[in-house]
Amino acid sequence: MNRIELLAPAGDFESLQGAIANGANAIYLGTTAFSARAFAKNFNLEELDQAIQYAHLRNVRIFVTVNTLYQDDEMKDVLSLIDSLYELQIDALLIQDIGLLKLVHERYPDMELHTSTQMSVMSLEALRYFEDLGVKRVVLARENTIDEIKYICSHTDLEIEVFAHGALCVAYSGQCLMSSMIGRRSGNRGACAQPCRLPYSLEEDGKVIDTSYLMSTMDLCTSDHINEYIEAGVASLKIEGRMKRPEYVAAVTQVYSKAIKHYYENTPNYTKENFNDMKQMFNRHYTSGYPFHADKIVDETFSGNQGVFLGYVKGYDYRSKRVSIALKNDLTQGDSIVFTEIDKGRPVNKIYYKNKLINKAEAGMNVQIEFDDVVKGGTVNKTISVDTINRMQKTYQEEKKYRKIDMSFKASLNKPCTLVVKCDDEEVSVVSEQIIEEASKRAATKENIIDHLNKLGHTVYEANKINVELYGELFIPITIINNMRREALSKLDALFAFKKHHKAPIKEIQPLKVIPQSVSEYHVVVSNIRQLEIALRDYDHVYYYYDADLKEALECFKKYDKVPNLYLPRIMHDKDIQEVIHNPLLKEFNTLIVNDFGSYRLLKEHPLIIGQGFNIYNHYDAYAFKEPVIASFECTRKQIKQMKDYNADLILPIYGKTENMISEHCVISQSHFHKKVPHCGMCKKHSYKIVDRKGVSFDIFTDDQCRNHILHNEPIYVENHQSLNISYFIMMTTEDENETVTVLEDIKKRTSKGKKSDLKKPCVVGYFK
Repeated sequence: MNRIELLAPAGDFESLQGAIANGANAIYLGTTAFSARAFAKNFNLEELDQAIQYAHLRNVRIFVTVNTLYQDDEMKDVLSLIDSLYELQIDALLIQDIGLLKLVHERYPDMELHTSTQMSVMSLEALRYFEDLGVKRVVLARENTIDEIKYICSHTDLEIEVFAHGALCVAYSGQCLMSSMIGRRSGNRGACAQPCRLPYSLEEDGKVIDTSYLMSTMDLCTSDHINEYIEAGVASLKIEGRMKRPEYVAAVTQVYSKAIKHYYENTPNYTKENFNDMKQMFNRHYTSGYPFHADKIVDETFSGNQGVFLGYVKGYDYRSKRVSIALKNDLTQGDSIVFTEIDKGRPVNKIYYKNKLINKAEAGMNVQIEFDDVVKGGTVNKTISVDTINRMQKTYQEEKKYRKIDMSFKASLNKPCTLVVKCDDEEVSVVSEQIIEEASKRAATKENIIDHLNKLGHTVYEANKINVELYGELFIPITIINNMRREALSKLDALFAFKKHHKAPIKEIQPLKVIPQSVSEYHVVVSNIRQLEIALRDYDHVYYYYDADLKEALECFKKYDKVPNLYLPRIMHDKDIQEVIHNPLLKEFNTLIVNDFGSYRLLKEHPLIIGQGFNIYNHYDAYAFKEPVIASFECTRKQIKQMKDYNADLILPIYGKTENMISEHCVISQSHFHKKVPHCGMCKKHSYKIVDRKGVSFDIFTDDQCRNHILHNEPIYVENHQSLNISYFIMMTTEDENETVTVLEDIKKRTSKGKKSDLKKPCVVGYFK
């Protein structure tokens, strides 16, 4: 069994150094263009070249993220970037865009490919789809449980990577449009504004029952579960944090590296001090998350860095404007603190103890801190610790040893010396320029030569074996030995730092245009039986949203003498897929709209339409499937025009409340029970909305699997779509009966008479302009 990899983030070169020095086996990072962390520092190509050499010399791999969706106008530059990455000898690419993934596989035959968690892979069946695409590794969704992970690992040869630590998304990655629809900052494009971190009110039947950080997740921490990951068969543990400071990366990597080494070698595990350092650098409180069945992943009280507990407020002096604090931990000048009662803080520039200024205060002391806001009680947390920062910086300021070498030195009379150095699978040799003469006084000894060969100083090498063979009484100047050692190590450095992984020539690939369909059709998805009856009156291509009422839905299709079609959910774990394919009623439905790769792979005997879950965003995506495809809600008119030539059955979304989030977390049971209680039934008894700070409300639709679907406040409604001469997609979710009738009749009327919308309710335009 291969040893599990520890994969750490790097937003800049110092973070990369901190990760490698503290035990990372691989680094993932982004370039200054086309990265899912658009606001991280990231690397330009010159910096990336330096980073690759630095990492490869230290036996660490580099993975580069191109894990967003790309517009057609960007693809030329994306491919140019990947050409450069290929030449720079990166170890792997992380990709979200399915069209780009297929293109890269053909264009760069020996490039190692990883699917990003943004691709929403959560089932074994989805992995099997990627086995045929040249993918080496899949990053699973954060929502997979350890049991699911173990099942998947035991049934595939693909490497499985999971997130082990850091910030959690409350929604399924790759399926979230909240930031995109609210503020035009697309998470799928690397610019998420994190609206989930804001406070919201929860309305039950129109009445506010809770106001808090309903969707702000705690940070994932699974350092106590390393053995379970390893024994499940996971190939790589991933640490989140490309936008975090280098000391954070160092502290977290140190904890997980020690835990992994403890498992394999029974070395000391991470200490309480190591854990506190990690926590001090940044935390939103910790949860073991979905992998280990945590019933609480959200902290309703605060969405930012919680820091670590420092002490208690003992009082406030109005005259001096100082807060008295009873310290339970040390405090150093330069630290930052926050008073939890008023949620305000500051850097500590001055510490007063018995009215005298001090630089450092210890636990047990009562000190005073200048603070203009009145605070009379509560706890105090330390959010920045200069001691921790200094301690973490020291871990990567001195060179460590990363490779073991075997050295063989030979010297004979009247011949040059030879030095052979072996490291991993590489071997270099050096021959001295000087001819060795007989010693007239003191002859060279093996011990002396070994001592000088072993002076590896500020290099990445550590001597494993040193063999010295001397034939005769020889005079060997120390400068010869030192120069030969330096030259040999320099040759090794070059071999490792500039080693070529990619040798196959780049292939030019161009998708072929197709003949678009000549008939425009309307595809209507409904989410309840009453909507189904209304839709079937005027539309032929109607799809029922998969739920427990399939039998009743089939009767309704039969009543209106229409072909029954089915819409499958965007979130499909293996148990969900098995439920669908073993449902005896499934064979009664004709066309299925599928939204995940697992369902797509298994249900090929049905006529299929590729749904929004695939994020069809450019003409490479459209070309990736022979079936009809529904374009992303984030597509513009220009993109649709570019895509329609590469899929004969392109379908444009023209109406619907976008599913801004799909989440395993339940804001309803969280509010009622302060944790998720599966199938509590509250969503069946009442209607719920979340309301933001501006008073904008978002409907919550809860499916049969207790997943929350947060819908956009207004539906997208594209009035001027007919000129495109393609097919169109309509999604009815929480609309009541009157709204459903109005919308469907209005679209039908405009289609037949060319009239403008009669809808009185305002609708957002979306990206389609």
